[in-house]
Amino acid sequence: MHQARLSAMPDLLRRLLDQPLRPLTRARLPDRDALYLFYHGEEPVLVGSPPHVDEVRTLAPSVRLAQTVSARGLGTPDVSTRAVPPPPVAARWLRLGDEEDRVLLELYAAQSLGLSVSHPRIKAGLAG
Repeated sequence: MHQARLSAMPDLLRRLLDQPLRPLTRARLPDRDALYLFYHGEEPVLVGSPPHVDEVRTLAPSVRLAQTVSARGLGTPDVSTRAVPPPPVAARWLRLGDEEDRVLLELYAAQSLGLSVSHPRIKAGLAG
């Protein structure tokens, strides 16, 4: 059974890469049972699946703190926030109802594409 899962990974990665690249504009992923491959522009940057992907950090607009020093150079600097347009985030995703398939495909895709992983089980295995 395990060998059959492993031998299916190249085909599943091909199916993931054949999915259309779609923009993601909300801080919520459209399919909870899918493995996502996130892109900035044309470059893949992250692979993962809910709930292990930090959706807010990955998809929400960035906020940058800008510090300014007063003209006299004394006193507390003003700290203000301003919205900075985030880099465009897009993704391909493949729905996989089986969590084991998602975990294996995440690891396989990460190794094949040179990306980091999001699943805690994979992170623990790589660290140990």
